[in-house]
Amino acid sequence: MIVTDKNIIALIISVIVVFGCTPGNNTKEDDFENIFKCSAEKLDNSGKKFVDEKNQSMEFGNVETRTSEQAYSGEYASKLTPQTPYGFTTDFTAGADEYFKVTAWRKSNDDNGVIVIDCGEGYYHAGKFVVEERKDGWQKIYLEAYTPPHFLFGKVRIFVWNNSQDTVYFDDLEIVHRQHKDYPEYDRFSALSIYVEDNNLNYFNKKRIEAFDNGVLVNEDEDYAGAVIFDGNDFLNGEVRLKGDLMDHIQGDKWSFRIKLKSDFAWNHVRTFSVHDPATRNFLHEWLAHQIFTREDVLTTRYGFVPVVLNNRSRGIYAWEEHFEKHLIENRDRREGPIVRFDETLFWNRVMEANTTKKAWDVDYFGAAKITPFKEGSVTSDSLKTRQAEEAQKLMLQYKTCSMPVSEIFDVDVLARYYALMDITQAYHGFTWHNQRFYFNPVTCLLEPIAFDGYIEGGIFKRIDEPMISLLDPAKLNTFHKEELMLYQVFTDSSFNRKYLENLKAYSDPLYVENVVRQYTHQADSLSGLIRQEFPYYHFNFDFIRSQARLVRENLSNIENNVQRLNSAFRQINYEKFRNQYTTEVGSNITPWLVQAFYNKGNRTMDVLNYHGGEVSVVGVLVADNLPESFSPNVKLPAYDGVNPGKATISVQGEPNKILFNAGGKMLESDVSHWAFSDEISSRQRLMNSANEAKLTESSDSIIFDGKYVFNSDVYIPANKKVVFLPGTQIDLVNGAGFFSFSAFYSMGEEKRTVEFFSSDKSSQGVHVLQASERSILKHTRFYRLGSIRKGGWQTPSAVTFYEADVDFSYCTFEANVDCDDALNVVRSDFFAKNCRFIDTFADAFDSDFCTGRVLDCEFVNMGNDAIDFSGSRVFISGCTMFEISDKAISGGENSQLTVKNCKVNKATIGVAAKDLSSVEIEGSEIRKTVYAFVAFKKKPEYGSASISAENVRLKGNLTFHKIEEGSLLKVNGTEIFGREKKLALKLYQ
Repeated sequence: MIVTDKNIIALIISVIVVFGCTPGNNTKEDDFENIFKCSAEKLDNSGKKFVDEKNQSMEFGNVETRTSEQAYSGEYASKLTPQTPYGFTTDFTAGADEYFKVTAWRKSNDDNGVIVIDCGEGYYHAGKFVVEERKDGWQKIYLEAYTPPHFLFGKVRIFVWNNSQDTVYFDDLEIVHRQHKDYPEYDRFSALSIYVEDNNLNYFNKKRIEAFDNGVLVNEDEDYAGAVIFDGNDFLNGEVRLKGDLMDHIQGDKWSFRIKLKSDFAWNHVRTFSVHDPATRNFLHEWLAHQIFTREDVLTTRYGFVPVVLNNRSRGIYAWEEHFEKHLIENRDRREGPIVRFDETLFWNRVMEANTTKKAWDVDYFGAAKITPFKEGSVTSDSLKTRQAEEAQKLMLQYKTCSMPVSEIFDVDVLARYYALMDITQAYHGFTWHNQRFYFNPVTCLLEPIAFDGYIEGGIFKRIDEPMISLLDPAKLNTFHKEELMLYQVFTDSSFNRKYLENLKAYSDPLYVENVVRQYTHQADSLSGLIRQEFPYYHFNFDFIRSQARLVRENLSNIENNVQRLNSAFRQINYEKFRNQYTTEVGSNITPWLVQAFYNKGNRTMDVLNYHGGEVSVVGVLVADNLPESFSPNVKLPAYDGVNPGKATISVQGEPNKILFNAGGKMLESDVSHWAFSDEISSRQRLMNSANEAKLTESSDSIIFDGKYVFNSDVYIPANKKVVFLPGTQIDLVNGAGFFSFSAFYSMGEEKRTVEFFSSDKSSQGVHVLQASERSILKHTRFYRLGSIRKGGWQTPSAVTFYEADVDFSYCTFEANVDCDDALNVVRSDFFAKNCRFIDTFADAFDSDFCTGRVLDCEFVNMGNDAIDFSGSRVFISGCTMFEISDKAISGGENSQLTVKNCKVNKATIGVAAKDLSSVEIEGSEIRKTVYAFVAFKKKPEYGSASISAENVRLKGNLTFHKIEEGSLLKVNGTEIFGREKKLALKLYQ
């Protein structure tokens, strides 16, 4: 489906007409509504059928269940026993996508007894949602359902059913039969109004019918259609397509959508997001789990609720969720990096084939699940992103094959919190292998889990019988498939086990649980009311969290013991048992996913992997413009044995898009992934294995440097050490060596005996302190001629890095860094910098991301780009001087809050810049000889406008006082200057 600017313009005109002239309306000319009631009071003339009180032609069966023992109203009800379990049975003739809402009053001793709507062909609905209760035990239960879209004048049977061994009474059955569901309008809330051309809606409906035929909704990028979205304030240009895998996302006229906004637009600070029926994720269960994961700094998608209007017709309340893009990462205070997953296409294709051909093909869908990045096109078009994705692939493959310690694959602190919170929230649906998503952190070179999709319609999804992950019977590990074993390898890592148990104890504490309840009760109550306008049966409480926390708390000792048993049991598993001879007979829709190719642009080779049960011959490739390049002789790939795929590395002349191969006598083709395949260890793992050939001086828990050192290979310091540099110490990093420490620095230089880190051959990969548990202290320390990390996909922009490592700098110098963006980069840390100097930097001097800190009395001279560039940070800056700054002297971005006092700027392109929801307050300072003294603007649409407040600031010799974009604000000595510039970022960065 092609989306063009002309499509969008036409849509905008149509939408303006529709939204401007037509009130919201839930009805159409072809709508109908029929209401039928059966109270067990009236019988037909034969006495063999119940009849509707007003329409006696409407008949209901099971009159033999009539009783006067109990009644909700009148004299009679239907008494259902295990011997006579069905009541009020009636049949309808219905068409496609017709809506039924059924209510009945029920009296039951054990909460059993349900309403059933049976559309045949596997479309069977049973429910007992309680919407009203009476003190005498009678409850009004509720069920709604749609007929399928390919349901042409079929039979719908409706009845009540006693699904227990006790007696259940039913009365006052009511059936509402409509063409469309009657959705609330939500007048008091800002709806998300989507407008799509009718022909595109028809195309979506065609996709739905195919999905109901196949049992799986197949989504492709080509399915996107142009759309205009109105959020109550602004029109947003974008594209939409259907979203979801199963039919719960495309029932009736309440469809789930993926929405992708154009580059200049954002909604709720996201650009790509989904909207879906909130019932598919069990309403507020999913929302609360997201809040808790966010609270504990575990990555998760932003999640909320919004009314949706489609083509001027309400579709009720929806849940919205951001998609897996860089905004998810940056919003959670991480550096941009690829998000990866196991490709589930083969899994769903196998399900679809089984539904349509009734053949369950014998293939290893998990073994053959390719590891792929989201935003694949963006990744493969950028060499650094490609290398990062390749690094992530190595780690994911190790996770998949359980071949490396968990703490060398994942950030184990985050992983332990993720597992513990999974047990507290019971969000186990997201734990399934094909629902898992991971972020590759480019600073740590480790993976972090992303929590999402935790629940199913109706509640908690359990893969195992045990009440939590760590109480699995260890004997069951021997019965698990590879995809299940993968999830339990964590318990072989002692570091993970210790942190997991610590977190379970903390999260199950009653004080923690009640803090969560207090924090989110008000929001939950408000959202529950919003949801109940469409789903009257819905009521939310926190008991599922309280009870699970209590269960964890009562079993902490059992869990600790069982974790050790899981550890021992897992180590006994022999993966050779998975060797298997798979069938060579596989459907042609399945085989292309079993033969995978990866192109290594650097050496112009292609790795091909065969997960097919038979030998495969690679005949050639298709390159640009689908021109063939053949291989003579053909390249033979051995059959997959259940553990190792057949593999070959092939040299290619052109850049391949597809491979052509022969499998089982059939000529087929498969797409080529444009990143290199590697089952080697990661760059960080290689560092840990190969560093420290030079002998280091250790004293108890300290590593002491005293004197002059020349390192021609990487230095690696593990965690839980004290790294001490005595006065006068010199560290010369040559031959591409870097200094990597996971412990705090104590650099104790003196005014005349400084500690120095440098690279005499300008080849170093810098000095990096990562995730140190204690605060580093650096005095009279000089860093010069240093570069950044350059290890495949493990790269940083800075010569000196402190990541999740609080630090104090005093009288330190950062000078002449080599070919890297930042002389100093502090990330996710608290810092204090006083009397420091930044001189002759290649680009930025001091870059802070997601930090808190203070910068006092520091000097910045001759910067290749920015002097101070802080993002997502809260920083106090005072007494600093900045001279000869090529770009911005002080820059706050991505929701930073900077307070600047008594600073001097002399010769810069921009004196003070605020962008993307940031605010800069500057007081008692001087700005001289800049091109622009002040600029404020929005650079990234997913953020917003910015502001600067200046009090008692002296301006002299500046070419332009200010450039302020529309929506942004400059306030000078109490006078507000509202922005008038348009698209200022384009003008400043072109």
